[in-house]
Amino acid sequence: MSRTKNRAREQGSKKRSLENVDGTENDHSSKRQASKPPPPRRPTEVDETIAMMDPALLADHCAKTMRKHNPKSSSIELEEQYLPTKAFRDTTSFAGIHSTGRLGAFLEQFTENGKTVLTACDAEAAPHTLVIAPSGIRAADLYRELRVFNSEQSKVAKFIAKHMKLQENVEYMQKNKVGIVIGTPARIMDVIAAGAIKPGSVRRIVVDGSYCDEKKRNIFGMRELFQPLQALLNLEAFRTRYSTQDRLEILVF
Repeated sequence: MSRTKNRAREQGSKKRSLENVDGTENDHSSKRQASKPPPPRRPTEVDETIAMMDPALLADHCAKTMRKHNPKSSSIELEEQYLPTKAFRDTTSFAGIHSTGRLGAFLEQFTENGKTVLTACDAEAAPHTLVIAPSGIRAADLYRELRVFNSEQSKVAKFIAKHMKLQENVEYMQKNKVGIVIGTPARIMDVIAAGAIKPGSVRRIVVDGSYCDEKKRNIFGMRELFQPLQALLNLEAFRTRYSTQDRLEILVF
């Protein structure tokens, strides 16, 4: 009889252990876990040279990157894609490293009237700010930092292709006033093509250029990311506004 009880205890212990591995815990364990501090932020690499580039250097850097990632394009084809120096906002005055937690301060510093503008939005499908991230995971990280600009008048939205259908993004933009949109260049291009982002409403495009992945590559170093970024920045609705009174600015973070 005692052997049977011992076996039952052992089986029960194993079952509880497996439940904990699967993430199913009892109430006491959940309460203990809730009191623990949040996990530390994932370590990231930052290319500090990006922060030191003025508009002329950024335009040259983009031109060199275009030549590198488009070896079959002719010089004439490339020249038509080169971004003018006037397209870039000079952000060299920003103090400190371009780390994830500094993006909010970066945006406030280089947006006229700062938080007042960043927490407002005039209409549905009319964001004033696009933040271009190299991946869905990175977009989620940046979203957590920019949630401070969520308000009753304006939302901050992240578009992650892996977890969200394009139609969901389109419908969200059409039904909500979203001031800041965060996503990969390809997904944002798709939302624009679907008519859910009005290009004329965009005042600034923030490129997450300093962040490096685990292989120490940034958005400029990956052809599969830079080419859609190049296409996005060269949309006619954007390109024609880089040097006009109704100016659109590129900020490289």
